Amino acid sequence: MARQEINIGVAPTGAGGDTTRSGAVKINAMTQELYARTNLLGSAANLDASALVLKNPSGVSTPVAPGASGYDSPGNGQGGGFYQVGEGPSSSGVSYAGMIRIPYNATYEAQLYFPMGFSSNRMLFRCALGNAGTFGAAQEVYHTGNTTRGSGGALSAASPIARIANVSQSERRDLQEQSFEPAGEWGVANDEARGITVERISLGEYKLSGSLGLALEGWRTHDPSSPDGGRMLGLTESHQDEDGTVVVRLFKQRWTLTEDGDMVPGRGAPIDVPLNSWIDVRLEMPRVDMQPPTTTAEK
Repeated sequence: MARQEINIGVAPTGAGGDTTRSGAVKINAMTQELYARTNLLGSAANLDASALVLKNPSGVSTPVAPGASGYDSPGNGQGGGFYQVGEGPSSSGVSYAGMIRIPYNATYEAQLYFPMGFSSNRMLFRCALGNAGTFGAAQEVYHTGNTTRGSGGALSAASPIARIANVSQSERRDLQEQSFEPAGEWGVANDEARGITVERISLGEYKLSGSLGLALEGWRTHDPSSPDGGRMLGLTESHQDEDGTVVVRLFKQRWTLTEDGDMVPGRGAPIDVPLNSWIDVRLEMPRVDMQPPTTTAEK
């Protein structure tokens, strides 16, 4: 409904204006619409705006400590708002972060953390749990910056990632998705692996330079898979030299029938990476030392 103007007539008597009744009808119609729209908001319509803490011009409240009266105690009356988190210790396990506190009631609240000074974006969260409304460690959110999607479509936790493929002839439009950019004619790298180069040495043999080597923990390579469901298209093997150079080789998958009647996969002839796939390689990159950000709020 459009706003209904109440005609107040001509001063000083209001001659020609709406009658008391017609004016009241317009007011009723407009307030009915306001209440109907407010009901659609549910509990959000009753949010106390004073619960949002904005204590200084920067929009960030005074830095808070994690102690018994601080942000490790949910619903302690400090209210919701934007906070600076300094150096721990804290049960959240997070230091040097921007934090959003979202109160539910006097006992429960949720918290979002955005750590500063890292080489990639991070976000963590935690909620008050149990009848007592206690906090534990914050949990990290997986996103396009800390996961990678393999050639077969499966998601994996990721650190610096290189993809080995023929960049110019690849049939995969998603080879350079998100933050992946060319790292030579035979590979692409995500943000955390910037500076590496991938080159083809010979048929099915590739060299990755510029890193410290393969990842120290977790998975290291993913075999190329078909884009229609993850069927394996070859077997990889890898090794690294003392200077961190990584060599990856790709072979056809050959099945051998054992005397016991079992089919055992093994290496066949070397092959180049199929144009409809790629090899994922998880690397260890040089550490970038960064000073922790200041925890003093601007005044």
